[in-house]
Amino acid sequence: MPDYNYHFDREDIKAALACLDEYGFCVIRQLIDRDMVAALKDSIDRHLDPAGDLAPASNRYHMAFAEDSEPVWDLVDSPAYMRFIHTVHGTADLCLHRSAAILRTPGEGMGRWHQDHRGHIENPRQANDILNRYPIPSGAWFYLNGSHPDRSGIAVIEGSHHLEWDGPEGFVMGPERSGLYPEGGTPDTPYDPMSVPGCVPLLADPGDLICFAALTWHANMATRERRYSCGIGFRPKAWRIDAPWPLPASAAALAERLPNRLKHYTEGYTGFDGEWRAEEAAEPAG
Repeated sequence: MPDYNYHFDREDIKAALACLDEYGFCVIRQLIDRDMVAALKDSIDRHLDPAGDLAPASNRYHMAFAEDSEPVWDLVDSPAYMRFIHTVHGTADLCLHRSAAILRTPGEGMGRWHQDHRGHIENPRQANDILNRYPIPSGAWFYLNGSHPDRSGIAVIEGSHHLEWDGPEGFVMGPERSGLYPEGGTPDTPYDPMSVPGCVPLLADPGDLICFAALTWHANMATRERRYSCGIGFRPKAWRIDAPWPLPASAAALAERLPNRLKHYTEGYTGFDGEWRAEEAAEPAG
């Protein structure tokens, strides 16, 4: 475990962001209460596993969770949560950027190491390449069971949030910074992901916010319980995105559904089109 503190009270946002800047991650204690934790877990069950048929050792994702979940929008009524969001972005003039929820079941193994940031992709090919290009935290997630290597949660690689970081000692990055594998091996070479130098299995309680930087490498730890997580991301409205996909009907419906006091968060929201792919450049004639 690290020899430095990465847990902070919700009143100590300045120190939390200093840790985020230095090490690439931080945990803010009890940013939401147990009632909110329960409401978000219920919402994830309702939208991701309504029939209760999610098999063992598997998962389901919702890549636009804020479009369907009512409790997610209760977060904006939390002064402590919004104080953190405004501070990390340096402004209160924000719009919804993206959101997600993940449900995992016991028996699922550890995921692969990756970073969400796609700013190094010169020619975006899919929606993540468009949306994940900004210097805003990749992770501002609630792991609603908490996070612990004995149960489930997330691990990060400390110090991996710098542009010049080229992988941990003894490992090689895959093409376009996709994944890690041992030196002398291939992307298919097996290894213990928790053995990677700099790996920090995060410890957090239900209600804690786990935050990591845009470039921080991370991986979900092996799942030994029914695991719930969700996050809602904002961005400054000044950063306009000309999305190459039409506004999804679900995103338009969100703007209609939200009460007037929240509608401004949809100004600039692009929605998420997981099916969008860039058109291949036409081959020259002749």
